[in-house]
Amino acid sequence: MRPPISFRRWALVLAALLVFFVGEPSAREPDATAEAATPGAEAAPPDAGAPPDAAAPEQAEKTYDKPEKVTVGVYLNDIQAIDLKTHSYAVDAYVWFRWKNPDLDPATAMEFVNPYESWGHILTPNYEEPRVLANGDLYQVVRFTGRFSQKLPLYNYPFDKQTLTIGFEDSVEDGAGLVYVPDGAGVTVNPKMVLPGYEIDVPVLTLSSQTYPTNFGDADSPAASTYSRATVEIPIHRPPVAYATKLLLPVLCVIVCAALMFLLAPSYVDARVDVGITALLTIVALQMTFNQDVPDVGYLMLMDKIYLCAYLFVIAGLGIGVRSTRMFDAGKTAEAARLHQTSLSGLIAVWTLAMVVLVGQAMSAG
Repeated sequence: MRPPISFRRWALVLAALLVFFVGEPSAREPDATAEAATPGAEAAPPDAGAPPDAAAPEQAEKTYDKPEKVTVGVYLNDIQAIDLKTHSYAVDAYVWFRWKNPDLDPATAMEFVNPYESWGHILTPNYEEPRVLANGDLYQVVRFTGRFSQKLPLYNYPFDKQTLTIGFEDSVEDGAGLVYVPDGAGVTVNPKMVLPGYEIDVPVLTLSSQTYPTNFGDADSPAASTYSRATVEIPIHRPPVAYATKLLLPVLCVIVCAALMFLLAPSYVDARVDVGITALLTIVALQMTFNQDVPDVGYLMLMDKIYLCAYLFVIAGLGIGVRSTRMFDAGKTAEAARLHQTSLSGLIAVWTLAMVVLVGQAMSAG
């Protein structure tokens, strides 16, 4: 009995499918290498010296010299409010940095070494991120305003010469990782800057190495650390003629008035004593006024020595007045008058010589 036609038809379809799936792969699949190759291009021969799975060589990492040289410069915009009592002064200035290593940022790592009232310091960078210059250097400018401190020696006040300083270091890198180098002259001054009561000399930028005899408690650090330090030194001095007039002229006037006691006759005892006592009290008042403007120090300033000489002049005059009064009471009127004349010339000569020596030494030493 013959099977139905539909059965024969399905049997043929199954046989064809079986032949299709069991046949040679090369007969039905194209060459994968041939598909990957670009038409018309020859395949590059494999490198016989490299392993088949070798990765491409990585780009060499750029290295920088150690320590990193950071170029610094300072522009002094203004100096205000020198306070002798607190040995402090306010500064408005710009500082700029140029460096190469992008892993460093000396502008944000800058730390002042002589601040006064650090909470009042304001640092404003010109750029949010360091700017890249045409030569590849990194560049940043920081404007800073605040008060700084420097112990001001007043031995020769008011003819003293002072040096205001602004010192800064890198708070991250020590001297082995970073050193400062000056940018040209180092310091530029605002040509319109005026410091009332003082004359400004030429400022300089000094670079040095500061060694701290401690590791600040870091057990992984050496016992002593050395950092590169930049210091702006600003020499100043007071106008000598103006301060001599303001401080020395009142004392000179008191001395001249005190000398009048020697021009009175020995018989005017009360008048001579009144002149001497008044001169003495005036000197005390002048010195008290002077001390309000200067700090308490453990040494004698030039003005203290001048006041001391004035005290001695007046006290010596009163002593001579007592002596001449006794001579007058003893009937030695002529001798008392000669004592007045001799004492007047001698005291004025001694006081003048003392002023010349003290002021001359102060002005030469500064």
